[in-house]
Amino acid sequence: MAADASFVVAANNKGSCFVWNPKSSKEYAPVKKFQAHDSYILKCVLSPDVSYLATASADKTVKLWNVADGFALEKTLADHQRWVWDCVFSADSSYLVTGSSDHTARLWSIGDGETIMHYAGHHKACVAVALNDQNLQ
Repeated sequence: MAADASFVVAANNKGSCFVWNPKSSKEYAPVKKFQAHDSYILKCVLSPDVSYLATASADKTVKLWNVADGFALEKTLADHQRWVWDCVFSADSSYLVTGSSDHTARLWSIGDGETIMHYAGHHKACVAVALNDQNLQ
């Protein structure tokens, strides 16, 4: 759900994303459906500033969708070697952390789509990531 509660997004195992607007506290109206990936979407998350939707997939990529442009594809982050299971935005929406079956996690810059840090050395898949940077100054 968007931080401002203006819409909600869900994804499925066929690579589709669905967007709904609230009609009331119990009812939502479908707004948009789009094909984000050709394989399973394992996570979809909106940035805190509601500028981007990130979709992590079994196709080894994370895609960033521009919300203001009607969920137009902005960037594809493609350095992982296996399924990308999880992703989370930084509090200021400038960075994304991803975890993959390739036994790594990555910190990405949203601005240029480049890997800033590559966290290797895990002995098993990284299927969940977390980031707590809200109190950093």
